Amino acid sequence: MAKRKKLTPPERLAKVRGKRHFKSWDTFVDAKRTARSEKSIDTLIDDLILLGEEPDEKKARRAVARCVKRFNKMDDDGWINTIERDDICDTLDALIKKCGFEPDDDWYEDADW
Repeated sequence: MAKRKKLTPPERLAKVRGKRHFKSWDTFVDAKRTARSEKSIDTLIDDLILLGEEPDEKKARRAVARCVKRFNKMDDDGWINTIERDDICDTLDALIKKCGFEPDDDWYEDADW
C-alpha cells in the first residue's frame, strides 16, 4: 500500500482558500460584512502561502496580526460579538495549525473585538 504524501503548509492552506469560512453567519450578519470577513481570511491565507513550505513563525504572526487589524477596522460599530469572535478565532486557529504552529491568545493580542 502506497504511503500518502504529507501535505505542506501551502498545500493545506490552498485547500481552504475560497471556502465559506463564515457560512453560519448568513442568517444574522449582514452579507457585505460576511463577504469582507471571508475576503480578509483569504488574504491571510494568501499571505501565509507566500511564506513557503517552512513558514517563519514571526512572519506568520505578522500576517495574522494584519488580519486581526483588518477585523478591527471592520468592527466599526461593534458588530463582532461573542459568536463572531469565536468563529474568527476558530478560523485563525485552524490556519495557524495548518502552518505547523500552536495557536494561543498571543496571536490575537491586537484584537479590539
